[in-house]
Amino acid sequence: MADQELKKAQVLFKRRKFSAVISMLEPRVMEYRDSFDFFYMLGVSCLYMGDIGAAKDYLYRCETIEGTNVPLMIAKAAMFLRRGDTNQAVETYLNVLDYQPGNKIASRAMTFIRTKGDIATISQWVSSGKIKRFYPDPGFYFPIVPVAGVLVLAAVVFLAVFLIRKIPKHVSSARQGDYGNLELSVDEKKNPVDLQSGVSYNTILTSDQIIEAYDKAKDYFFDHRDNEAQVEINRILNSNAKDKIRDRARTLMDYLDEPTFDTLSKNFTYDEVKADPMLYQNCWVIWGGRVTNVRADDSFYECDLLVGYENWKRLEGVVSLSMQQPVAIDEERPVQVLAKIEIRDNKVLLTGKSYTQSIFTANQ
Repeated sequence: MADQELKKAQVLFKRRKFSAVISMLEPRVMEYRDSFDFFYMLGVSCLYMGDIGAAKDYLYRCETIEGTNVPLMIAKAAMFLRRGDTNQAVETYLNVLDYQPGNKIASRAMTFIRTKGDIATISQWVSSGKIKRFYPDPGFYFPIVPVAGVLVLAAVVFLAVFLIRKIPKHVSSARQGDYGNLELSVDEKKNPVDLQSGVSYNTILTSDQIIEAYDKAKDYFFDHRDNEAQVEINRILNSNAKDKIRDRARTLMDYLDEPTFDTLSKNFTYDEVKADPMLYQNCWVIWGGRVTNVRADDSFYECDLLVGYENWKRLEGVVSLSMQQPVAIDEERPVQVLAKIEIRDNKVLLTGKSYTQSIFTANQ
């Protein structure tokens, strides 16, 4: 393999095109049997792709060629951690920290082992792909020409947005339509609290809080802020409000529209939803991240969404995502999903309506 071809493999490696790296390098094993870089890229690519047996062989070959260095130790420690051998993993991470005291991967891994390092959690992290946060960093590829084009495009977009903001905006009109009488009656306002004994509620609200929540839901609805209206509706449905007010809230919910990427009135963060899941039942969100553990055929699509993991830096959480129709999401690129929240056993699930993926990403 010419040096130019090896450089191409390095670009693919930094772009995290691991299957392409394996396809390019594996036929040339004998030709580059003395190249540390060759076997390191091949071994780490196999590690990311889940071929642990091949990863172990290739990384062992690295060790025989050049001895141990920090990235190689990180890879070996990750394999120990995957199989639950925390003692060997800790020993290896300590060696890493001896060589490189500020190594972030080793520090995070040690914290994980100390606080969550049981076999069940490790298995869960392997299944979900979260374990990859402890894998060696392939590096970063900075494509000069594409970036220059993106910067020019960004400048054009910025100028367009600046000019658009100079145009006077019209105040959005209130929602129009025949929705019946959505106002609370005098009696409902006077006695909004369900006084039945022995009934358990998720939230206990005062009379004023119940009325305030309903009025907010109604006002949000007429102001085209359906997602915020849904939160107030959920607040009522989970509370000690009387059945008549609950029924009014459900009626109002029937009028809410499904949003698009452009019309979503309010986007809730993963942390907001996780803090009080029942409050966000049936709300819509646009969450970004990467997909893993894909289960799909011509009739369905399911996966785990690694929320917030677009740049391989901060994983906010892992949620199960199913799409309303079969799709083909590129697992190598970040994705944004418009999805509806379902809460089941206090667990957040998503049903996706649509998704978008950028042609250009920082990792390409």
